[in-house]
Amino acid sequence: MMLKRDKYTIHISDEVLSILNKYKQDKNQNESGGIILGSVHKDNHIYISKISEPNALDKSSRCGFERDKKTAQIIVDAEFYESDGKVIYLGEWHTHPEKNPTPSFVDIRMIKQQYKVNKINENFLILLIQGTGSLYVSVYNGNQIIDK
Repeated sequence: MMLKRDKYTIHISDEVLSILNKYKQDKNQNESGGIILGSVHKDNHIYISKISEPNALDKSSRCGFERDKKTAQIIVDAEFYESDGKVIYLGEWHTHPEKNPTPSFVDIRMIKQQYKVNKINENFLILLIQGTGSLYVSVYNGNQIIDK
């Protein structure tokens, strides 16, 4: 999948789409989520090549997800090291129990907080929300959330 968000062209691998599809919520499931990994190339081409899957240390409910920070950092460090610095942390993903998801106030606060407090390699973070029918994709550049 490839899509544009302002000056960014985002490429999402089939493997990532398959994992996101696996975690679509049904009526009784809790939210799932994790981190987004990939690389950035010339002309603001972002390649999302991997996402982490939920683990036992994450906290989730029907309408909420909080990933375990320590586990996420281990994954980021390992991917960065194994790729000689080419695969980096790009943002966060989670599911919503709605057909066409939109970020909640909590989601917006979370991605802004991640941008503010984390050491990031680029001047943006990606937010993916997998709904039951579609995928929400946005870029947060430190000033605004770009979702069109």
